[in-house]
Amino acid sequence: MSTFTVINEATLVQAVEQCRQRLVYIAPGITEPIVKAMGKLMARHPLPSLTVIIDTDPEVCRLGYGTVEGLKSLQNLAEMQMFPVREQPGLRLGVLVCDEQLAVYSPTPLLIEAGSNRVDQPNALNLGMVAGQEAGHSEVPGGAGATVSALDVVLKACAAEGESDPAIPLASQAEIGANVASPDSLKAALLDLALLPPKPYDVARTERVYNTKLQYVEFEVTGYKLTARRVQIPTDLLVGTDKALETRMRNTFSLLEGQDSLIVQIADADPKTGHPVIDKQGRPVMVNYSERSIEDERKKIHADFLTPVTGHGQLIPKMRRAGFDIRFKWFEARVASFSAAVSASLAEAVEISVNDLTDALLPGVLKNPPTRLMKHSLLLRPSDIDFRDAVRADLTKSFNLGDRFFKPVVKVNFKDLTYETIKDEKFRALLNKAFPSLGQQGIFEEHDSAPEVVVPTLGILNIQVQHPLL
Repeated sequence: MSTFTVINEATLVQAVEQCRQRLVYIAPGITEPIVKAMGKLMARHPLPSLTVIIDTDPEVCRLGYGTVEGLKSLQNLAEMQMFPVREQPGLRLGVLVCDEQLAVYSPTPLLIEAGSNRVDQPNALNLGMVAGQEAGHSEVPGGAGATVSALDVVLKACAAEGESDPAIPLASQAEIGANVASPDSLKAALLDLALLPPKPYDVARTERVYNTKLQYVEFEVTGYKLTARRVQIPTDLLVGTDKALETRMRNTFSLLEGQDSLIVQIADADPKTGHPVIDKQGRPVMVNYSERSIEDERKKIHADFLTPVTGHGQLIPKMRRAGFDIRFKWFEARVASFSAAVSASLAEAVEISVNDLTDALLPGVLKNPPTRLMKHSLLLRPSDIDFRDAVRADLTKSFNLGDRFFKPVVKVNFKDLTYETIKDEKFRALLNKAFPSLGQQGIFEEHDSAPEVVVPTLGILNIQVQHPLL
């Protein structure tokens, strides 16, 4: 007889079916096969005593400690046989008493794992048929040689049905399950589960395990391309041109010209660690940085860490996340330094552009000045300087860029693969092509649904003496 053994749905059903006089079932939840076995038990004569204590919280079913069908069946059986179902909120321990035998076990949350059916992977402690000091009796304080068994302690703590011993308290005074689960509370739990049903356990386990391998990554940098920024110019000012500015003027005006129009210096750092680079004098090493630098480094991160899968975006193995996170923080810091340095130079660059454009437009404006330019003038005949100041003020207003004009942002977002994607054969084919090494490591086999629990060859307590019960 094994002290450490396995208890699962199949062995619980087997034990209930073998019970004769008394059954105590204490667990977070219950399944339909166990309730059916209880129904057969309650059809016997004489009627055995039955104590059922569970947690009626709907989350119990969602976690896989029990099932909706089991809860419904238990509700129907309790109403038919007129016995109380008692509740203990937060219960996560399993206790089974069949006649004079006792077992304590750890219920399996099927949402997370499939459970064991192997003797070398036990989840239960077999306390066996308790009789005598060797079987777990202990001295009762103050009693002359009196003893109490582990079974007696459990029966008293849960106020088991069918006990006439005065030491056994009423159910309302029990250490566990003092409250009766009313029909209304059971109906409320079932309604909650109908509105938000549990996810199939094999699906949830498959998705959970599979997603430890790969993730989607949305990685982008926005708002940093000043060379692509163009400022809308009032149409009535576009009355003159300058050959030097002709390529820059198409109803809009290019703020900067050339990919490296703004080159700034930032403190260098090691991309593999993110640590700053220091020279021999202990000062930070400065490097030139520009839009082109940002674009090149963004592409390098994609090349080093991310793998495109046609129609599904970019993926990354989770084991590469640590390296990616370091590189991302390094890149984010460099872009932030670039943004701060450029912001300090941008005002000067804007002023130069406004002055250049004012000089280019002024000759045409003087020939045919827009009336609106002089609406604030107190002179009947404004001078050329007045017109120049008016044009410059108008352009300065147009060049009032604000934060939205230059606000570099580095963003990353991770998403897990859905089960629907995982089971798509076309996606798997694309994934095998994009990640040829993953197939060699058996990634798909690792993510098959957990095997169905089968009836083990050994009984719940593997007892073959006097009582064939468990």
